[in-house]
Amino acid sequence: QNADDQHWLYNGLDCCITREIFDAISPMATAGARKTYEMSKALQAPALEMSMRGILVDRTARTKVMAEMRRKLAILEDQLNTIIRDGVGVDLNWRSPTQLNKLFYDIMQMPVQKKRNAHGVYAPTTDRGALENLSNYYLAEPICNHILALRDLAKSLGFLETEIDSDGRMRTSFNIAGTNTFRFASSATDFGTGTNLQNVNSALRSVFVADPGMKLANLDLEQADSRNVGALCWNRFASIDEKYAG
Repeated sequence: QNADDQHWLYNGLDCCITREIFDAISPMATAGARKTYEMSKALQAPALEMSMRGILVDRTARTKVMAEMRRKLAILEDQLNTIIRDGVGVDLNWRSPTQLNKLFYDIMQMPVQKKRNAHGVYAPTTDRGALENLSNYYLAEPICNHILALRDLAKSLGFLETEIDSDGRMRTSFNIAGTNTFRFASSATDFGTGTNLQNVNSALRSVFVADPGMKLANLDLEQADSRNVGALCWNRFASIDEKYAG
């Protein structure tokens, strides 16, 4: 079989098997699950439109923001190296988990923070949660705070360095059923450009601009989450009160 035949066979099986699975599980769907499914289907066109359209990037603003972040990164790195060299007497690559484990748990004798690793084994870690816990200790606090700030800056810089398409737009591939909470998930496109465009912090939004004749807006319902929780609690406890009152 040539490559084209293999692709046709793969796509054919993908469609047929998906249909067989659908026919088997569809009768099991509750009314609520059926509504969620229908809503997800209705979202396919808008999600595809957003994925294909992308958002325009101001290259000049992007370059300026990246330069400023690199400047801040260099300052923080220099400060961290000074703190560790003068305070602990070692040199450190803050990007290395192995070196961080050695610094905090072997040299500084901090309480070991553990987390289940990819092999399912609890092992020493210096992830964000661990550093936040260690920052409660006086000697570790300045080191932890610097590393957390450096990681945030490096993450933001990596986002800005993401390859954009030739038309100056950044695109993402939206996944309608990508989370357990019914929110969209997003990732790089099938062409390897773009990235997750959700939860872009305010420091990075200045690089995105509206298309000519259009405007960007930020819409957010005031206290929406709190009000929803309050309504759920009211409905639940009101029914309990009625039950016992009766």
